[in-house]
Amino acid sequence: MKTRFTSFRRKILLCLILSMFLFVAARAQVPMDTSRTTYTQNFDALPVSGVEVWESGSEYIPGWSVHRSKAASTLTANYGNSNGGGLYNYGSIGSSDRSLGSISSLNAGEFTYTLLLQNTTDRAIQAVDLSYVGEQWRTSNSTAGQHIVSFYYAISSSKNGFKPGPKATEGWVEVPEMKFYGPKYFMAGGPHNGNLPENRQLLQTSLPLDIPAGYYLMLRWKDADDLEADHGLAIDDVSITWHLEPEAPIVPLPVELVYFKASTKGEQVELRWQTASEENNSHFVAERSADGFAFENIGKVAGKGNSVQLSNYAFVDQMPLPGTSYYRLKQVDVDGSYTYSSVVSLQRLVAQKLSIYPTVATQELHVSGPVKLQQMFVIDQMGRQVLDQKLDGNPLQHTLDVRNLRHGTYVLVLLDAEGNRHTSRFLKR
Repeated sequence: MKTRFTSFRRKILLCLILSMFLFVAARAQVPMDTSRTTYTQNFDALPVSGVEVWESGSEYIPGWSVHRSKAASTLTANYGNSNGGGLYNYGSIGSSDRSLGSISSLNAGEFTYTLLLQNTTDRAIQAVDLSYVGEQWRTSNSTAGQHIVSFYYAISSSKNGFKPGPKATEGWVEVPEMKFYGPKYFMAGGPHNGNLPENRQLLQTSLPLDIPAGYYLMLRWKDADDLEADHGLAIDDVSITWHLEPEAPIVPLPVELVYFKASTKGEQVELRWQTASEENNSHFVAERSADGFAFENIGKVAGKGNSVQLSNYAFVDQMPLPGTSYYRLKQVDVDGSYTYSSVVSLQRLVAQKLSIYPTVATQELHVSGPVKLQQMFVIDQMGRQVLDQKLDGNPLQHTLDVRNLRHGTYVLVLLDAEGNRHTSRFLKR
């Protein structure tokens, strides 16, 4: 009788375990609805101590999954004292203020942390405002350079339409301004308090997305295995706010845009647009981008408010970028709601006077062309000037030694004799 009872208990326990596994394995998502338009996650629900199980591809927090390039399943509470590769739940000893991080390595592999959201409304989502805090909890050793956590997003009609693993690239859009660059490197190995201002950074952006009703949005943070740069980085205080398109037909479109054009005007760029009607139109914001993705505000033009007549507008970009630029309009209503126009592009030939090569450099950069240059300097991805060289105005050729730069992407800035700026990105290997 005792044997039968024990066997029965084992079967019940097995069923419970299987049901729990199926519950956890089923991928949930965070609803993007109209009752709340903001989602936040501070990871304080993670355990303060000990080692937990977080299988690759499964959820520990609703909507959140971790994906690994190597077979492992542990989540370890840590304050930065461990230098071994793995998935970590960082925070001060005994503190409930936690963050999600990892140390990538040859043995532990690479990591991605993903958040799955779904547009559960009956309208499209037109934009997503996103912010998070990057934190550094450890440096590995004095020879390890700067480590990075990069950020991507993807949109799909199916929750199974994503490839979230660390090695996957298909379907993902990288957002360069949301990369977290670990502030400490080339330092002796040891823990750091990621909650101190010197070890953390707030990153934020607004993504002009089109997420149809019922579609899914996945956000992905990637901790790659960089050569000798396996510091302990983490993410914390994630905040997402979504903006729905105006509900039709109850709310009319505030502005009917006839056209939006960009053209060169001497050394400047002129934006022109026309509206057929306006309702409660406060103003337009002219925005510019060098890559068609990350836009900046370059000016504001007041709207007509309410109008049923054709209205013409113009704005001059007095300091346009060399090469190809992308422009769009942000139309802002009196209640603060806004919509974006289509994007127009324009190429200025002034940048073609200079030849900058190679785009992937190991030792030197070469600049040639019939432009008298006074200065050239290099800016890293943190916006810091890392090289500076005065020039003699010789318009034939210049050489810049980049051997001492660390591996990564940089911007070369050239100043000519007339004060114009010419920029070009290059990769240092």
